[in-house]
Amino acid sequence: MARIDLADLGPGVAWAFEFDENGRGRPLSGDLSIALMSGRRFVWVHLILGNARTRDWIGAQDALPPQAREVFLSKDRHPSLHWAGEALWGTLHDLRHEDQTTGMEATDLRFALWPQFLLTARHHPARSAMAVKDQTEKGATFEDSAALFERMLIAAADSIGEAAQRIAGELDQIEDRVLSDALSDESAALLRLRRDISRQERLVQAAHSVLAQLEQNRGESVLQAYRDLGSRVRQRVDSFRADLHLQAERARLLQEETAAQLATATNRNLFVLTVVTTVLLPPAFVTGFFGMNTKGLPFGDSDYGTVYAAAFCALAALLVYLLIRRYRMLA
Repeated sequence: MARIDLADLGPGVAWAFEFDENGRGRPLSGDLSIALMSGRRFVWVHLILGNARTRDWIGAQDALPPQAREVFLSKDRHPSLHWAGEALWGTLHDLRHEDQTTGMEATDLRFALWPQFLLTARHHPARSAMAVKDQTEKGATFEDSAALFERMLIAAADSIGEAAQRIAGELDQIEDRVLSDALSDESAALLRLRRDISRQERLVQAAHSVLAQLEQNRGESVLQAYRDLGSRVRQRVDSFRADLHLQAERARLLQEETAAQLATATNRNLFVLTVVTTVLLPPAFVTGFFGMNTKGLPFGDSDYGTVYAAAFCALAALLVYLLIRRYRMLA
C-alpha cells in the first residue's frame, strides 16, 4: 500500500498513529490522506466495524487483497490467518474491554499487517488494542509494525493470563471454605468458574492455533519476522494454556469434593430422620391399638391403664432403638 485516505471514514476511525524513525507514535486526525512511502516508518489505524462508512471504505480499498477485504467484512468470527508476499491478515480473539458489563466475553479483532502499515478493526472494544493504544500514548516505542503487532498479541495473551490468575484466586478462596469445618455449598460459584475457564481455554486454543501457523514455514511468502514473533508469543500462550488446564482440574476436583460433602450431609440427615421415624412407629401402633374403642381392650377398667399404655410405648420405642444400634454395630 502506498497511500491510505481516511477522509471518508469519519467516526469509523477509532484512532490512528504515525510512528517516526525512532518508533515513537503520534496521533493522527481522521481526515488525512497518508502517504505510506514518504519517509514515515509505519502507520497504525484502528477502525470500528459497526460503522457503515467503515465497511464501505474497506470494500473500496483496492490496495487491500480481496481475501483481506473479505476477512474484514465477513460475519465469520472464527480465528484465521492468511498471507501473501509481505502482507499478513486474519482474525484474532480477545476479551472485551468493558469487562464490568460483559464479564469475560470474547470479541473478534480483524487485522492486516504490512511492514509500513497495520490496520486493525473490531466490533467491540478489545483489551489488547486498548492496552497498546495506552502504551503508545505514554511514549512506548516500537521497532517496526511487526513489533507493534507482537505487542498487541502479547497484550491479548496477558489478558488471558490475568483472567487465569483471577480464577486461581477465586478457586483458592473456595478451596479454603470447602476444606474448612463448616459445610459450604460452592456449587454455583464453581459452575461459574468452570464456565469462565472454558471460555478462556477456547480463547487460548484459538490463539495457539493461529500463532502455530505463523511458526510453520508453509511458504517463503511468510516473512521471517512474522514467524519469529509467532514463536515468541506462542510460548507465552502455551504457559497460560497449561495454567488454565490446571485451574480446570482444580475446579473439577473441588466440585466433586463439594458434591461428596453435600451427599454425606444429606445421608446423615436422612439417617437421623429414618431413626426418628422408625423409633416412633411402634408407639404409634400401640396408641392406635388402644384407641380402637372396642370391648375387651387391656387395661380398659384399670385406674393405671394410661400409665401401662405409655410404658408399652416407651418399651416398644426402646426395643426398636436397641435393634437399630445392634444392626449398625454389626454393619
